[in-house]
Amino acid sequence: MTLDSLHIAKTEETPEVSFNLETGMFSIVGRSLPEDAFAFYKPIIEWIKDPDNRVPVGELTIHLDYFNSSSGRYIMEMLVTLESQFKDSRGLTIKWVVDEDDELMIEKGEEFNSLINLPFEVLTV
Repeated sequence: MTLDSLHIAKTEETPEVSFNLETGMFSIVGRSLPEDAFAFYKPIIEWIKDPDNRVPVGELTIHLDYFNSSSGRYIMEMLVTLESQFKDSRGLTIKWVVDEDDELMIEKGEEFNSLINLPFEVLTV
């Protein structure tokens, strides 16, 4: 059986998405301003929901310079979906990486952290 990782290339409006099942390392990096956030995030959420794409332990790094409100809705849906899969094992760590002077993104990370029950760390760089 081969593990199907997920990779979506970065564009000016969308982040790079890299979910590697072999290593358990997942990342979303860039800016999230898609015209249709549902269309962009739906395949990611569906991929996460697929039982064949489960890992016992993983780390998700989210390093977004900016995201619009519709992206925020689907980022939250993605986090809730991950939470439902890892709730028993606590095997997923989320790292929300932001520039140290970006108070808005720090605040957004802290907001997401307060809404989900997974190990979640807001890291400034």
